[in-house]
Amino acid sequence: MSVLRNLTSGLRTLFHKEEVEQEMDEELRGFLDAAMKEKMRSGMNHAEALRAARVEMGSVDAVKEEIRTSVWESTLETLWQDVRYGLRQLKRNPGFTAVAVITLALGIGATTAIFTVVNAVLLRPLPYPHPEELVYVQKNLPPPYGINPYAGNREFAAWRNQSRTLMPVAVYMYTWFDLTGGGEPERITCGLATASFFALLGVRPALGRTFLPQEDRPGGPPVAILSYALWKRRFGSDPSVVGRGVNLDDKTYTVVGVLPATFVIPDQYKIDYALWVPLAESETGAGPFRIVRVIGRLKPGIALRTAQSELDTIFQAILRGRAKMSIVLSPWQEQITEKFRLSLFLFLGAVSFLLFIACVNVANLLLSRAATRQKEIAVRLTVGAGRRRIVRQLLTESLLLALLGGILGLALAHWGKDLLVAFISPNLPALEPIGLDYRVLGFSLALAMVTGIAFGLVPALHASGVSLNEVLKEAGRSGAEFRSGMLLRNLLTICETALAMALLVGGGLLFKSFLRVRGIDTGFKSSHILSLTIDLTLSKYPTAKDQARFFQQVLKGIKNIGGVQSVGGSGCPPLGGRTNSQSELAVEGRSEKIPLTFVAKVSPDYFRTMRIPLIWGRYFGEGDREGSPSVAMVNESFARRNFPGEICVGRKVESWVRKNDWLTIVGVVGDVRSWMDREPDPEIYLPYLQAAEPYMTFLVHNRKPKTL
Repeated sequence: MSVLRNLTSGLRTLFHKEEVEQEMDEELRGFLDAAMKEKMRSGMNHAEALRAARVEMGSVDAVKEEIRTSVWESTLETLWQDVRYGLRQLKRNPGFTAVAVITLALGIGATTAIFTVVNAVLLRPLPYPHPEELVYVQKNLPPPYGINPYAGNREFAAWRNQSRTLMPVAVYMYTWFDLTGGGEPERITCGLATASFFALLGVRPALGRTFLPQEDRPGGPPVAILSYALWKRRFGSDPSVVGRGVNLDDKTYTVVGVLPATFVIPDQYKIDYALWVPLAESETGAGPFRIVRVIGRLKPGIALRTAQSELDTIFQAILRGRAKMSIVLSPWQEQITEKFRLSLFLFLGAVSFLLFIACVNVANLLLSRAATRQKEIAVRLTVGAGRRRIVRQLLTESLLLALLGGILGLALAHWGKDLLVAFISPNLPALEPIGLDYRVLGFSLALAMVTGIAFGLVPALHASGVSLNEVLKEAGRSGAEFRSGMLLRNLLTICETALAMALLVGGGLLFKSFLRVRGIDTGFKSSHILSLTIDLTLSKYPTAKDQARFFQQVLKGIKNIGGVQSVGGSGCPPLGGRTNSQSELAVEGRSEKIPLTFVAKVSPDYFRTMRIPLIWGRYFGEGDREGSPSVAMVNESFARRNFPGEICVGRKVESWVRKNDWLTIVGVVGDVRSWMDREPDPEIYLPYLQAAEPYMTFLVHNRKPKTL
């Protein structure tokens, strides 16, 4: 009750000041009268008793001031006085205020914009219940390959059936479907997921339901779940869509649900899943081999290391010593953001330097302004104001500047973060929309307060420490500055210059790295090259022969277009983001097998179109087709690693396309980079006429246009 009474009394003092002052006067008069009467009873006359009582009580104004300053509302009232006086000072100097506020707004706005992205990517938890329990399963391959974010469906089946540390285990992957009916046909990205996937993430559909276990079985009923975006765009947000059929690759799927608008798969590949269908995996993982992404949820009380050890034990039992691989289990959010963490913190550090430079600039402005306020401060010191009171007033003005700069900076951050996200979005994972939430608002407010103290404390201490004698001596010269002030300003200028030079050097190194990246030899020539990717519908082109025939017709048609010099095709073009690989390939005449090798299936003119040099042997020809001897080409890295000091042309490598078949190496070509941040990998090429795939990227070399 005492706290409530104290609060009530303080609020009454703040909002009924005249009434409280009147009561205080009456109370002090009553105390004085009582003391005077007590003195008169002891034998004093009226005048003597009044004088003695006043001496004993002291100055009425001093007593009243002591009473005012002994309660919490006095501090609040004094602060309000400082704020009002500070606002008047800033209004009196609009030019200084505008320059300081804009300088701070740029620094605070840039820092807040970067923090908005850092918060959304690194600090904000994944949008699922208990996200800290979600883990991602990866394979650790032998050097030099490292971490592989994919697993096989047979491994997943073993983990699902045998794991005792993960509650549910689920997998997902993506594919493409042709969506027809109810509008223009379109090619969409489709997610394939087990029935446990949405339950694992705790997703509740906006309409309908998720997959049932019996639907995630080979031969189960074909069902689909629409994304909110596809439901809104294609079906006009019609709630009756549940139960209707959609045509995917000429097969009808029944819509059983619609996902909420906030649902997103926050992986680093930024795939826009338009709808989902069951993966339809058997309990044993039987069926065609698939690469999938595996996630799980830790059981309560289970440590990450314990779960990793269990999954690795199950994995080693599957391998039976055939390959040196292991399992890496990591928090899902950490796996998603690990590639972006360092770059985002570097961005945040760089703009923090800019904010510090802005603080130094404003501190210099305050020091210059303090020189013109020396007389004001000297007068306040002369009439009894303490140094602590002066410092508090000057810091209040600095905090007001910082607060105004923070408000303007927050507006700039709200506008600038969209530009920032657009600039670096290709390097960010797919996450919820990046916006200003309570963390960002709290960060901006705290940043403004810390900034105000940072740039205001030193000028305030310096200004409050003036010597009255020196001020009086310098009274004849307006705007005089003392040597100590000049020394402090020079030190701040040196710090500012050093920080600016550090940023300039960092920017120069970054630009130099950019020039180096541009100068990297990719192994091919991309000038005047156009690309077109086609993914075939398996229901229309079920066999490799059908796919090869279609692509052959497309290649001939493109080549006959006017202006086309040459055209080539590849299932995995360089820097295209799509890769295939094979491991443990046997070499004729050797007992040891070739480790992991990347694979690309290409057309005969692919190397000529991309101007990839031939080192030994020959290119593929139109005669390298089905029914002719199986052939292959390799790059220099493959030849150096697997045939050191030998000529590999004419050697044979085990074929994974046909059983009991061998691929004869007929040529060696130059290395081509599949990623800009790593050296070329060993790669083997097959003619698509002998091993077609349902997808191909066509690379068209058009003739150089004539200049007018």
